Amino acid sequence: MPRPSRRPAGAAGDPRPDRRVRAFVIVVLFGISLLAGRLVQLQGADAAVLAERALKQRTSSTTLYAHRGDILDDRGVVLATSVERRDVIADPSIVKTFNTRTDGSKYDDDLAQGPAGAAAKLAPVLGIDEATLTAKLTGDNQYAVVAVGITPEVWQQVADAGVSGITARRTTQRIYPAGAAASTLVGVLGTSGEEDGKTVDRPLSGLEYAENELLTGTDGSMRYERSLGGQEIPLGDKETVEPVDGTSLHLTIDSDLQWKAESAIAAKVAETGARSGTVVVMDKQQRLLAMASAPSIDPANLTNLRNEELNNTALTESFEPGSTAKVVTLAAALEEGTSTASSQFVVPWELRRSDKTFHDSHEHPVEKLTLAGIMAQSSNTGTIQAGEEMDSRTLYDYQRAFGFGKRTTLDFPGETGGILADPEDHSGTQRFTVMFGQGLSVNAVQAASVFATVANDGVRVEPTLVAGTSDPNGNTTASPPGASTRVVSASTAKTLRDMMQAVVSEEGTAAAAEIPGYLVAGKTGTANRYDSECGCYSGYTASFIGMAPADDPELVVAVILQDPKTNYYGGAAAGPVFKDVMTYALQQRGVAPSTTAPANLPLTWGEDASAAAEVPGGAAGDTSAG
Repeated sequence: MPRPSRRPAGAAGDPRPDRRVRAFVIVVLFGISLLAGRLVQLQGADAAVLAERALKQRTSSTTLYAHRGDILDDRGVVLATSVERRDVIADPSIVKTFNTRTDGSKYDDDLAQGPAGAAAKLAPVLGIDEATLTAKLTGDNQYAVVAVGITPEVWQQVADAGVSGITARRTTQRIYPAGAAASTLVGVLGTSGEEDGKTVDRPLSGLEYAENELLTGTDGSMRYERSLGGQEIPLGDKETVEPVDGTSLHLTIDSDLQWKAESAIAAKVAETGARSGTVVVMDKQQRLLAMASAPSIDPANLTNLRNEELNNTALTESFEPGSTAKVVTLAAALEEGTSTASSQFVVPWELRRSDKTFHDSHEHPVEKLTLAGIMAQSSNTGTIQAGEEMDSRTLYDYQRAFGFGKRTTLDFPGETGGILADPEDHSGTQRFTVMFGQGLSVNAVQAASVFATVANDGVRVEPTLVAGTSDPNGNTTASPPGASTRVVSASTAKTLRDMMQAVVSEEGTAAAAEIPGYLVAGKTGTANRYDSECGCYSGYTASFIGMAPADDPELVVAVILQDPKTNYYGGAAAGPVFKDVMTYALQQRGVAPSTTAPANLPLTWGEDASAAAEVPGGAAGDTSAG
């Protein structure tokens, strides 16, 4: 008889089912405990770290560009300013998913999707070739510059296209409303590529370079949360550091007068085939009202630009002044009392001094000229006779006092101080050549400064170009006045003005500079031009510098032409430009016409007196005509 089985019914093959259940429960509980522990870790100990990491992944930063300070003229007319622009940035890894119409529906055509589809929408707006734009938008990288310097209006059209992965960063563009008229004075900025993810503009010349630290502000920044499409999340985390704008410059320059001077000298350079031309306009307090140079540059087109084209020749070009420097020699003679305006000189056309024979600009019989006549006829030999009555150190001291041989306090980029040798270093002939303006060099502002000093009753004031500044809040600070120094007495200055009136007359060398209704005092110069390229004298420097009204001076205009080809006489070439610019300036500024009679100083003495006309010639290095 068979033995009954001890296994419960239904438990075939598993004698201990309760063990299996317990094991399963333990495994499940262990898994739950691991998940619970991880959950506690994530929500507790690691929550802050993970939240920070997630925020960082969806956070973007952008630069808030500071506004570069403006440059304005004496009436607040803007010569340089910065305008808001946008650089368009793409994330190609997002752009490749593009497949949406503006109404939200999807494209069916594969060619209208991804980078090609995005380019088809954006190319017409940005003005970029579609194939070129497609290439920029293609790839797995997350950063590509699509376009730079577009206006906010164009950016709005780009944003309205609704292409995911397209964002913009704010930037600025420097513009120059006065164009070429003040370009070498104001200077320009040049783009030098990207630095730390932003477009960098660097000053190249002029006041943009000289005052860069003052003009440049401090950029700010903005950190914000963005969506997968790259757009800012309106209520997301956001942190902003506001930019600090730069300081603006207020110049003494009159933009209208600057334009007039620029136009006049550019036309004369073209007419005479000159290498370059310069016009300086200042008042008798030596506030610079215009500093024009030709050729000039277009600040909106800096391609193929040469460094020398950036220079403002009024300060950066050094030249031998020629006969305009005779004013200093004769001023010294008057002030030292070695001569008076009516002092009598016997003036030959050639004069032997040291080991050299010096000539006047043209051959003439022996003349009997007064000191005023020597000025009017621009006689080299007469000037030597007046100058040698002083020792060379005395003349040197006056030349220094008038501003020769040292830079101005303008601190302008590339400014030259000119050359003025110490008398101890003079050659045998240089003692005499410096009397009539050769063997030394100046810039145009220095040359004009001599005449402004005479106009200001003998007191020289350091030239000024920046009238003041204004901070981003509009608070203005005036620049301190230039240091003043008395160079000659008021009576000497008046005598010089009276003597120079004869220059601008039929008896003088600059009849072309006469202005109806106004007395004009000035001096011509036609100097042999030193050419550094050949290390020799080549061509001429033609100039005229004058003041008006001569009876009560308000303005000084200096005109310099370098190496004119068709007409190199100072009176004939530079005089008409002076007349054009000075006439405009007097009328623009409402200067009343002269009310006194012209000065009537004797130019000759004796019965055989004769007048000389300006006809340059003679040996190079020996002449300095008119």
